[in-house]
Amino acid sequence: MSKTPKPLSALSALSTAIALSCVGVTQVYAVEGMWQPQQLQELAADVRAKGLELDPKNLGNLDAFPLNAVVGLGGCSASFVSPMGLVVTNHHCAYGTIQFNSKPERNLLKDGFLAKIIGEELPGEPTSRVYVTESITDVSAQIRKNLPENGRKVFDTIDARQKALVASCEKGGGYRCDVYVFHGGSKYSLVKQMEIRDVRLVYNPAEAVGKFGGDTDNWIWPRHTADFSFIRAYVGADGKPADYSPSNVPYRPKSYLKVSAKGVSDKDFVMIAGYPGRTNRYRLAEELGDAESFTYPTLIGRYQKVLSIIAAQTADRPDAAIKYAATVASLNNGLKNFEGNRDGFAKLPVVAQKAAEEKAITAWAKQNAANGVIGYSGLRELLKDARAVRNRDQILALMGQSGLYTAARDLYRLSIEREKTDANREYGFQKRDQI
Repeated sequence: MSKTPKPLSALSALSTAIALSCVGVTQVYAVEGMWQPQQLQELAADVRAKGLELDPKNLGNLDAFPLNAVVGLGGCSASFVSPMGLVVTNHHCAYGTIQFNSKPERNLLKDGFLAKIIGEELPGEPTSRVYVTESITDVSAQIRKNLPENGRKVFDTIDARQKALVASCEKGGGYRCDVYVFHGGSKYSLVKQMEIRDVRLVYNPAEAVGKFGGDTDNWIWPRHTADFSFIRAYVGADGKPADYSPSNVPYRPKSYLKVSAKGVSDKDFVMIAGYPGRTNRYRLAEELGDAESFTYPTLIGRYQKVLSIIAAQTADRPDAAIKYAATVASLNNGLKNFEGNRDGFAKLPVVAQKAAEEKAITAWAKQNAANGVIGYSGLRELLKDARAVRNRDQILALMGQSGLYTAARDLYRLSIEREKTDANREYGFQKRDQI
């Protein structure tokens, strides 16, 4: 899933997806794929057969339990776990807030933190948000109606319609709305979310527990780390989102998840709901080949180089190490992922398998040419253009890990965008995006 257009600094796409599996002692057998909530009715019989005890209809209803207890953190997934706005998420998803409250003499990243009473909770870093999804509306007809045939006019028309829908959705304040693009532009969805701005740290484990095994254990199953932290969402006394204030009160969610004291047994049904962002399953075989030969090898080398520079510059500077902790954690997380993908390519004939699939699809397309099926030639032309600038784009993306660079880049771009009317500014630079 992607959103078009989308700045480098924008939040990850926010779309609920479900993964289903049966847990065994030594293996996890997963139903392959990601689904949006409204698609889950198609899986009703399957999930019932695998052990789901809830009504499958509720899995497509964002206003009903359990999906209304699942929230987004702007790039991470989380869940309400109490009637008093308590949220559980991954340890690394709270890393920015933990770092924000840490100092060399009180290093919460290393030693952990626990607020024993509500009054001891610590404020989240300024950009912390809890997003409570209230609706996902198909707006494909509004976006695609009477579009120009091609070219820049198509982009500009879609852009204007997206912004108009978002502006209307956000009237009254307290909400964050965005139009997301699915399946290469065949579907557009308007996502409306309550944007809770007062987020506070309740608990995070000590580093020896929350990052047990370090990145050696990361992206590996099973993991042995206590990869969780607790935060709490606060709103104004009227129950509406508000900036941080001592007078704010815990948010009262419509539903919250409960932890089963009996735990999980062999072959129990497990459902995962969250905000995974996007899938790359529709990449061409040539793109997979590029990932194997260029993307992962070069990213691995560049990430290692940046990490070595940060390590050298912060070795004897505890204050600097704390300030770079979230950046280092993010880089190590990405590095481990890239290394795993590289190793996977070496073990499996992924590119050959994808090429065989494309061959079969091409044969089918020739038989169904009367239905207006489009081939791969246009995509391959775009791929040539992307290859011409891939080195530059990779370096710029890596530079985006630096707070100083991104601040300078975005301030310069904002100075340009401010010369335009708000509706004509690029995403990420409108008044709604300024915190």
